[in-house]
Amino acid sequence: MGSVCSGASKGTVADATPAISAQKEGNVNANGSPLQPSRPPSQHGTGAVDENAVIQDIQRAVTPNPHASTKGDDEENYQIIRLLLLGAVESGKTTILEQIRIMFKQHFTEAELFHRKAFIYNTILRNVRTLVSRTRQMGLLYVNTQNESGADLILAQDETQYGHFTPEVEKAIISIWADKTTQHVYSKRSEINLNDSTKYFLDNLEKINKMDFRPTSNDLIMSYVPTVGIQNIIFSTNHRSFQLFDMGGQRIDRRKWATMYDGIDAIFFCLAISEYNQLMDEDGITNRLSDSMSLLEKIAQEPKFQTTPIFLFLNEVDVFREKLTVFPLSNHLPEYEGKSVEEALDFIEELATSRMEGHQKNYVYRTIAIETQSMSKILGEIFQIILKNN
Repeated sequence: MGSVCSGASKGTVADATPAISAQKEGNVNANGSPLQPSRPPSQHGTGAVDENAVIQDIQRAVTPNPHASTKGDDEENYQIIRLLLLGAVESGKTTILEQIRIMFKQHFTEAELFHRKAFIYNTILRNVRTLVSRTRQMGLLYVNTQNESGADLILAQDETQYGHFTPEVEKAIISIWADKTTQHVYSKRSEINLNDSTKYFLDNLEKINKMDFRPTSNDLIMSYVPTVGIQNIIFSTNHRSFQLFDMGGQRIDRRKWATMYDGIDAIFFCLAISEYNQLMDEDGITNRLSDSMSLLEKIAQEPKFQTTPIFLFLNEVDVFREKLTVFPLSNHLPEYEGKSVEEALDFIEELATSRMEGHQKNYVYRTIAIETQSMSKILGEIFQIILKNN
C-alpha cells in the first residue's frame, strides 16, 4: 500500500515485470576501490572446501562511471538514473535490494552464492542458540529429554561458525526445533527479537545442510547479510539504465553517505517500524525507531535532495502487528492514544511524514520486504514513477 505526500501524483502498480538486461554488481569504497567484508566468516564446517578462504577472496566489480553513456554516440545526454538506498542496520535494505535484483533478473555469481550460504548457516546457528538460551532462561524442560544434551551441544558451537553443521549438530537442531517446548518459546518470539527468517531456515535445515546446497531466490530473500561499505548494482528497464547504491546503515558507515549525494535521481529509505521497542546495539540507549526517524529527517532536509523524490518503506508491518499484542505502542510512544493496529500504523506513518515536512516529493509504502509478490507490485509502481520523471 502506498501513499503520496506533498501533492505528488501516485503511479500505477505494474502488472508485470519489465524486460530487463542484467549487468554488474559490486561492493565498493566511496573512491571506487574493491571492498572486502570487515569481519570475514571463519571455517568450522565439515566440508572439504575452506569456506572462510573463499569468502575472504570475494571482491566485486569496481563501480563504473555513474554518468557514462549507456548508448551509442548518436544518442547524446543519455545518463544512468542514479538511486540511493538508505536506512539503519536491519531495516530491510538488503532484502529490498535482493527483491530488486531478482525482479530485474540480476544473476548472482558463484562467489556470491557461496558467501550467502555461509551467512545462512550462521543465521541458523544464532537463531537456534537464541531459542535454547531463552528456553533455559524461562526454566522450561524439553518434552524430549534427550534434547537437553542436544542443547548443550548447540551452545558449545562457536557463534562465529559459517560452515556446514556436523551430522550430530544437525540432528540436535532438528530435534530441538521439533520439540513442543521450543515451539512454545518460538510463539513468544516478539519478546526476544528473533530473526524473521528463523522458521523458514529451521524448517529447511536438512536441505540447506547438504554439501551441494545452492541457495534459491527465496533463500536469498530470507537471508540477512549486513551491507559493508557501498554496494552497487546496475540494471536496465524500458531502455533506461539504473545504478543503485546500497549504503551501510551502521553509524560508522553513515559518514560515507554524503559522498554519494551528488547527482542522485531518487532515494529509497527503509525504516523498520517494528523496532519501536528496541535499542541500538551501538550504544544500548538510543531507541532504534527514533534513530531511523532522525535519519529520515536529516535526509529530507539535505539541501541537495530538496527536489529529489523520497520513496519511504515503512517496513516489517507483519512483525509490527505481532509485537503490538505484547508491547503496547503507547508504552514507547506516550503521545499515541489509539487502540487498533490500523490506528498504530497510521500514527507511525504520520510520525514519519512529519519528519519529511517541507520536502517536495514523498511517497510512502507499508511493506513486508520478504514478500516477493507484494514487493514486486510496489517496486513496479515506484520504477514507473521514476521513469516518468526522468
